Amino acid sequence: MDLSAVTKATVKAENSLEIAKYSSLAVPAVSILVSFAVLLMIVWPRFSQALQIKKSNTELAQKADSLKQKSAILASLDKTELEKQVVAAEQLLPSDKKVFLLISQIERAAASSGVLLNRVESTPGSLEAVSGEPPANAPAPSAGAATEIAPSVKVNVSLTSGYSSLLQFLNNVSAIPRTVSISDLSVSSATSEGSAQLKVSMSIFAYFKPMPTDLGSIETPVAELTQSEKDKLEKIIDTGLATTPSVSVPQVPIGREDIFAPF
Repeated sequence: MDLSAVTKATVKAENSLEIAKYSSLAVPAVSILVSFAVLLMIVWPRFSQALQIKKSNTELAQKADSLKQKSAILASLDKTELEKQVVAAEQLLPSDKKVFLLISQIERAAASSGVLLNRVESTPGSLEAVSGEPPANAPAPSAGAATEIAPSVKVNVSLTSGYSSLLQFLNNVSAIPRTVSISDLSVSSATSEGSAQLKVSMSIFAYFKPMPTDLGSIETPVAELTQSEKDKLEKIIDTGLATTPSVSVPQVPIGREDIFAPF
């Protein structure tokens, strides 16, 4: 009997059993790999997209609520009062220099306080549009220097007055319906005999703020005025300087309504 043939048959049978055993595990392994690939390439991107959509919906809902609140605040504002406040705010911090109006206000303050103006001079600078940014060749401010929040125009004033008239003039200048500050105040006697008249020089800075060139975001919340700001604007309105003149538009002849109608 040939034992080698039997051995070969036995080995072949064992190999067939091993192949059959591993082949039965191949199908589930391939299925798992395919399922993992589908999960990684299809299900997970869709799930991430759904999460992103949910987050976007939440943000849009919050923006919609914010716009509703903003719309309610804007609807509650009185148009007439708002126009008066806008004009008063323009008087308080104008959009341009308005040097001649400032000098006129200083002269009225002097006339009502009884001081004698000797000199009023100003250097308005260029008539071009002024921006809040410093020029490129401007020196850098020192660490202790305070930066201005708005550009300003400087008016140098020298006057002669008594002590009480000087105090009244300073009060009148402070009451000007515009943001101003007084610096470089110098007071000396007008004569050497101890006269009651004083010789005074000072610098008056009046601030202005150019109008913004870019519109703000529609989602920016409405900043409501505080009571002190309302009182300040109401004080300017009471002076009569914040009233807008009513302009009537004249009727312009527009010709015949129907050019094809007979005369």
